[in-house]
Amino acid sequence: MNKQEAIKQFANGFFGSGEPELINVLDKVCKHRRVGKKQILFMEGEEGSTVYFLVSGSIKLYRTNDEGREAIVHFVRGGEIFAEILLQLGLKYPVTSMTLEECELVEIDAKKLEEIIISDPKVSMKLIGALSKRIKYFVNLIESLTINDVRARLVNWLSAQKKVESKVITLPVPKGELALLLGTTAETFSRVLKKLSEEGYIEVQGREIKVLKDLTE
Repeated sequence: MNKQEAIKQFANGFFGSGEPELINVLDKVCKHRRVGKKQILFMEGEEGSTVYFLVSGSIKLYRTNDEGREAIVHFVRGGEIFAEILLQLGLKYPVTSMTLEECELVEIDAKKLEEIIISDPKVSMKLIGALSKRIKYFVNLIESLTINDVRARLVNWLSAQKKVESKVITLPVPKGELALLLGTTAETFSRVLKKLSEEGYIEVQGREIKVLKDLTE
């Protein structure tokens, strides 16, 4: 995909418009690039000025405690904007970002994007909508980690990923990485997955999970 196509995908996905005028504006404030697997885009606490839109691939956002233990915050997938917090809370990244596979990105100058948002109320509403979804995601994640056991966390996550028109869920990352997001070990995660499979709720083939019946039953 070339730069123009990538920017058009960003414009349609985030702003809800592929009008030539908007594409021309974005072309002046965006960069397009491909990044290999396991590359760091930015580090927690690092000053920055770039907001990202993931065209394709997957990215891990995580924080690290004093003992060096990772706490996964979110797995970014194609079509998502991230690091948008730079538009609101200053110029430091709150997490570390690492590619999990080869990725294609649109990189946007945060200051210039802010100017576009200020000048167009419709764009401002799009940003508010994106931030609201992210806040809801984190509230649900915190609630799940605090209240639910591992089985309930996994069921909730699978239910949130399942699309109405499809019963097949493709895990965005290896099972061990997903286990970290759900606050458990790879071994416990595998046991719960196996149990759900034995009970006839799911069928697992590699990274693909086919939902056979209602997970909430």
